[in-house]
Amino acid sequence: MLWALALLPLLLSGAVALSPASRGAEHAVLSATNVPGYLPVVLWHGMGDSCCADYSIGAVRELIERELPGVFVHSINTGLGGSSVADIFSSYFGSLNDQVARVCDELLALEELKDGYVAVGFSQGGQFMRAVAERCQHVGPKMHTLVTMGAQHQGVANVPGCWEPGGGGAPSASFYCRTMQGLISRGAYTAWVQRHVVQAQYVKDPYRLPEYLAASQFLADINNEVPARRNKRYRENLASLQRLVLFLFEDDDMVVPRESSHFGFYNGSRLLAMEETELYQQDWIGLRQLQESGRLELARCPGRHMQFSLEWFAQHVVRPYLAVPQPGPAAAAGAAAAAAGQQGGGQQPRQQVQR
Repeated sequence: MLWALALLPLLLSGAVALSPASRGAEHAVLSATNVPGYLPVVLWHGMGDSCCADYSIGAVRELIERELPGVFVHSINTGLGGSSVADIFSSYFGSLNDQVARVCDELLALEELKDGYVAVGFSQGGQFMRAVAERCQHVGPKMHTLVTMGAQHQGVANVPGCWEPGGGGAPSASFYCRTMQGLISRGAYTAWVQRHVVQAQYVKDPYRLPEYLAASQFLADINNEVPARRNKRYRENLASLQRLVLFLFEDDDMVVPRESSHFGFYNGSRLLAMEETELYQQDWIGLRQLQESGRLELARCPGRHMQFSLEWFAQHVVRPYLAVPQPGPAAAAGAAAAAAGQQGGGQQPRQQVQR
């Protein structure tokens, strides 16, 4: 796969070479003005997707805005230059540590989040959003609730599959994906691949755990798995959430094992439930504290990875978990206005949100 190494710099330069006008157009749809009533909502998309695609995250954002009138919604774009092309590219290539640091700075600069926010991470965006909570909660803004949809919290044992995401005029995400697969096949735990290939940074091979622990700079870090690098702040920050909700897709064949979405882990001989892992029993990141205080929910979604209807998402995610009133006297009036706006509405089309 030497071709993949040679092509990567060209892909990167092509992904960010857009005009200032194009960049402005992309950023114009990232956020909406907030009206007091609900805490703002922050979204982080998955692999092969972009912040605002109307066939995926854009439709989810519009749904949240309909369900919670006046709410501020910010959809994270990690692409250098801010275009949808660069955003898709960055979901395959780059340093996750750098991406998380930039997102922390970005959220801190948003005045609308000063009273806190709720967050939803879709697929790999779930563990990335958790990293934001663990590394930046003490700095602010405060994350109130984190919902993850089919995340890979304990990593993946297999290299993720590829598909054509459809929609838009961006370069094929499947080409980026196959390049990613080729690079990981050369060695997921080599230093260069760990620094530059997103999915390699959460590959956790149960038969190569010593190598994983020595090489991993992201997943092993946010899971506090390396004793010498264990960070007390991560546990304190995650345990400060008011609610952590982890959705697992019951027929998920993209996340292997699917139980990773619930912090389960296959140790090479059998599948361990979250409660059986050292991560939970020794409370490396605060999961046990959250569960024992009733703030951790292990939820399930029928179907395959990231495939759900908008109506399902409204009923099972938006209304129970995202409708968090803002602090202060404006909250009651805003919530009442939102309730009045939720009348009616039929079945929404089934939505596929990219990994």
